[in-house]
Amino acid sequence: MLLTSSILNDFFNDDFATSIKSFNNLKTNTVSHDDDGATIKLKVPGFNKKSIDISVDSEHLTIEGKTDDDSFTKRYAIDNKFDFDSIDAKVIDGLLTLTLPYKAEVKPRKIKVS
Repeated sequence: MLLTSSILNDFFNDDFATSIKSFNNLKTNTVSHDDDGATIKLKVPGFNKKSIDISVDSEHLTIEGKTDDDSFTKRYAIDNKFDFDSIDAKVIDGLLTLTLPYKAEVKPRKIKVS
């Protein structure tokens, strides 16, 4: 019992737990895919476009938000099938929407039978 209590106390007192507590405020986290690419939606109440930073490299898409009262970091594994130069991000009424289009060469296409 003492070991379990100690582990739980350590867990809930470290920075990781703080990050989880902050991120729990982000109630909506959806990722959807279609023929054009992917869309990520995060509910980010209290954050605006100036308080959110988004970065992308060949392996990860990272979303970070910071205000005086709260902060969060969300990271997605990503591959090079997306057109990184055409990623679009918008915050409207506390909802962050990222649109990640596929590169033209990986988009599905119809082939006409003749």
